Amino acid sequence: MSEANAETSGLVTYSRKGHVGAITLNRPDKRNALNPKVWDALDEAVAQAEQDTEARVVLLRGEGKSFCAGLDLSPDNELFSVVTDAPNVPDTMAFYREVRRVQGIHVRLERLAKPTIAVIQRHCLGSGLELALCCDIRLCSEGTQFSLPEARLAFITDIGGLQRLARVVGPGHAREISFRAHSFDSAKAQAIHLVNEVYADEETLMQKALEMAEEIGGNPPLAVQGAKEVFLYDQEVTLEESLEYNAARSAMIVPSEDLKEAISAYIEKRKGNFKGA
Repeated sequence: MSEANAETSGLVTYSRKGHVGAITLNRPDKRNALNPKVWDALDEAVAQAEQDTEARVVLLRGEGKSFCAGLDLSPDNELFSVVTDAPNVPDTMAFYREVRRVQGIHVRLERLAKPTIAVIQRHCLGSGLELALCCDIRLCSEGTQFSLPEARLAFITDIGGLQRLARVVGPGHAREISFRAHSFDSAKAQAIHLVNEVYADEETLMQKALEMAEEIGGNPPLAVQGAKEVFLYDQEVTLEESLEYNAARSAMIVPSEDLKEAISAYIEKRKGNFKGA
């Protein structure tokens, strides 16, 4: 194990059962707070998910009582030597480069070919919310608290939360959440479509997340992953360009063995056995 890997080992883990992968933030004693070492470990876990050809859907979860309490505000976070010292150009540039690096890790998660589901309990704050927004689907338990508190701390939310939040909940809600820097609960999160579903407790949340993941993983992966690519492409281009890409991407997987199996399974009223071919 290299020195870099040794420093990040275990901070974020990747595992898989069947066709369902799981990226797990693993600092329960710190409520899974984020710092550069955790982001490095996250990058490694996303790379494992990318390379895992058996995974068809990936859960993003936090070990312990919280999904993620946001930025690590303890001395463990080496970034704080930059933001608390007297302003100087080298530190400013170092901070800029680190933000851009972490933005890239989030983009990598967002563009993971497999659908992703954020499984959120108790706390989803600041950079934790920015992380959850990279997922395709968000589920949470009752009582979960959400916020982007950066404005109260004299920061600008800067890892992609402002952009992704506006796409999910609309510009009005996104600006209110950013400007007020207040905390809001799971009921509000569902009302503004930040989360897809709210479940009564954490056990039910995990059970339902696995059920959804297995349902997605049971569908023909070429079709599911193709649809995700179209959704991502649509965010970047005009409607006409998106439609053209949609047609081309659809044609790429027709015909396929999975298509034949899907039709046979439908006619025979049975569950399909799909191979991604």
